[in-house]
Amino acid sequence: MINILISQIDEHNESNILATKEFNPEVVYLIKDKSYEDKVDTLKNYYENNFKNVKLELFNVEEGNNKALEKIIDNVKDKNIIVNLTGGKRVNSLILLDICLKMKIKALYIDIKKKVMYEFNNNDILISSKNFEDLEIDDIVKASGGMIVEDASQLCNKKDLIYFSEQISKNLPLWHEYKQKLYEASIFEHDSNNQQRIYIHTDKLDEKEKKLLNKVLEKLEEMKEITLNKSNNKITVDFLNNYIKAFIFKSGTWLEIETNKLINKIEEIDESKNGVMFLWNDDNKSVRNEVDVVAVKDSVPIFISCKDSDKYNEMALNELNVYASKFGGENSYKFLVATKEPIKSPVSIRAKEMGIHLIIFDGDEDKFIRTIKAII
Repeated sequence: MINILISQIDEHNESNILATKEFNPEVVYLIKDKSYEDKVDTLKNYYENNFKNVKLELFNVEEGNNKALEKIIDNVKDKNIIVNLTGGKRVNSLILLDICLKMKIKALYIDIKKKVMYEFNNNDILISSKNFEDLEIDDIVKASGGMIVEDASQLCNKKDLIYFSEQISKNLPLWHEYKQKLYEASIFEHDSNNQQRIYIHTDKLDEKEKKLLNKVLEKLEEMKEITLNKSNNKITVDFLNNYIKAFIFKSGTWLEIETNKLINKIEEIDESKNGVMFLWNDDNKSVRNEVDVVAVKDSVPIFISCKDSDKYNEMALNELNVYASKFGGENSYKFLVATKEPIKSPVSIRAKEMGIHLIIFDGDEDKFIRTIKAII
C-alpha cells in the first residue's frame, strides 16, 4: 500500500492522474510554483470528484528550492512513498531524483505516448510497459485546466447526415464544382422570418445545374427531410428537422462527420467527439474555442482540424497548434484534414515543422484510415 504519492503540477497533468490511478495512494502531495497557479483549482476539483478516497495536499515550492523539496520528503521518509518525476519544473524533477537516490526512495517517470514507466530504485532503473487506465477527452481537458462546454457529437450518429457525408465523399469533384453556389444569396435565399425555410431561384441556374438540384431535392423529399412547393422559377423548401439545413449550408460540416466516422473505425481509438467547444481556464470564460474533431488513444489526445478547400493558411495551423499545446502538450497528435492541397506551398512545409500531419482526403476511406493508423 502506497501511503504518499508526490507529484508536481504541470501545464498538462495526465501523468499525475495516471500515477494516482496506478498506485491508489492514501495521500497525494502536489508541488506547485506560481507559474501553474491557474491549474490548481481545476485539478483540485478533478481529484475531489474522481479520487474521493485520496487526500490531497498542496505545497508551494519555487523552482530550484532544493531545501523546500528536501523538507517535504524528509518529513515523510519513513512512510511508503513514491515520487513522480513526470512534469513540473525540470530543475525540481532533477532535485527530487537526487533526493530519492540519496534517501533510497522509489521515483518514477511515465512516458504516456510509449506506454512505458521508468522506476528509479536503489540505483537501479526498471523499465516496464504499462497499460494505464485510459483517460477520456473530458479528463484530459480538465487536467489541463480547461472545460468542455458543448460538442456536436450527436450529429455524427444521425444516419441521414452520415449518408449525405458519404455521398459528398464519393462525388468530391462534383461537390467542388458546384458547392460555391450554395452560398450565393441570389440563388439560395434564406427566409429571415423562418429559419427552416429557403427559396431557390432556379432561373439563375443552367440546365445541368437544375438537373442536379432536382435529383438532390427528390432524394431529400424521399427521405422526409424537406417539403417542396414549386412555382415558376422559384422553389420553396421547408426543412423538417433542426439540423439538416445547417449541415448543407455550413461549410465543412460534412467533412467533420466523415472524419469522425472514419476515426471511429480505427480500433485503437478509445473515444472521439466533434465540434468540441471549450474554455481555456477560469480567467477566460467568455472566450470559447472550437476544435472540429478530438479523439483519444491510450490517454493521448488527437486534435483534428477539417478544411473542405485549398484556402487554409498558417493561421489555421497556428490555431490547431495552440489548442493541441494547451490541452495535450508534446504528447498530442495534430492533424489537418483537407480535401485539396493548400494554395500556398509553404503551408505544407510549415505544417511539417510544427508537427502537424497534413492529410489530403480524396474520398478513399480505406486510404485515410491506413494513413491515420500508420501515424498513431
